[in-house]
Amino acid sequence: MAPTTNPSIFRLLRRTTLLAVLFTAYGVFLFTPAAATLQELQTGMELPEFSLKDPAGKPHTFAELRGEKLTIVLFWSTWDKKSEKALDRIQKLYQQYRERGLTVIAINADGQTISEEALTRIRSTVDRLKLTFPVIIDQGLVFFRDIGVIALPTMLVVDRERVIRYELSGYPLVGAENLADFVATTMEGKKPAIAGKKVYQPNKNALRLFNMGKNTQKSGRMADTAEQWVRKAIEADPHFVLPHLSLAKFYQKRGETAQARAQLQEALAMEPDNVIALCESALLLVNDGKIDEGKTILEKALKTDEAYTPCYYYAGFACGKQGKLDEARRMFDEAARLNPLDYNIEVFKARVFEEQNKQPEAAEAYRKALETVLAPN
Repeated sequence: MAPTTNPSIFRLLRRTTLLAVLFTAYGVFLFTPAAATLQELQTGMELPEFSLKDPAGKPHTFAELRGEKLTIVLFWSTWDKKSEKALDRIQKLYQQYRERGLTVIAINADGQTISEEALTRIRSTVDRLKLTFPVIIDQGLVFFRDIGVIALPTMLVVDRERVIRYELSGYPLVGAENLADFVATTMEGKKPAIAGKKVYQPNKNALRLFNMGKNTQKSGRMADTAEQWVRKAIEADPHFVLPHLSLAKFYQKRGETAQARAQLQEALAMEPDNVIALCESALLLVNDGKIDEGKTILEKALKTDEAYTPCYYYAGFACGKQGKLDEARRMFDEAARLNPLDYNIEVFKARVFEEQNKQPEAAEAYRKALETVLAPN
């Protein structure tokens, strides 16, 4: 008698395979060059312009809202407890220094789409905390993704020339007070007790070339064209880290692991604590089967920046490959707590479930990831 088969199992397997293929197609998004707080910018670079609407539907731009001396740009959400603490703390700073040229712009990033219920929560938070600075909404998370926010809340301190002078992700207690000190002393014309993190300042030509590469990728043009711009940026300024991180990903996508690792080592030689280079180097080791080595580097990365979300889902992936599913789930949960808008959390979770032959869980994780990617703007 021939063995019976369950048609639903085959449908599930086909579905899981299809979702995996779709995410292979989306692979270009699985890595974006980053600094500790943003995936597309770093301290010393200019904040791009935006046009976002307030809860009443009125559009606003950064040029219109920015302060005479400093502007604090705060990304927040109603579902994140730390966001409320950040809003309350920054409101006090704003009241103290608004007459001296400080402005705050609070950009809500509750989700891909903002429902009437979400609008009600946003208005309620503004009223309850008595916020008096502009609150605008990133509908579709366009600006959020454009500059690569990695955790909520995230705060950027921008000067009158729109250059980012200070950045803080995840609102750690000590970091929050350091940022407040930086703002207060800058507004008073004093030297901050804790200076903003010093980051290498690339030359303008290298920045222009790097931005050309980013824009080429975003426009959907050929990847090799974007890679050419990135290479030119490195030629223009070999000490500019972000192009090395981008080039590493181009190598990764082609399966040229040795070359990718070399670029990451170049980045680490210039910035030994660069959390992105650390995490991507760790992921290469995990993929090569050197899981313990990879986890050691991830531990170092988390000590460098506990709010960098990919550290957690890479660690979850590493634990999953070792069959430590409970530990893996804890890592994925922590990543989701920091940034539930990052669909890569579900992608790496699905890969773990696939390796453990847990096809229903893998299919569900891919489904959640795809929902985030394809959510309407």
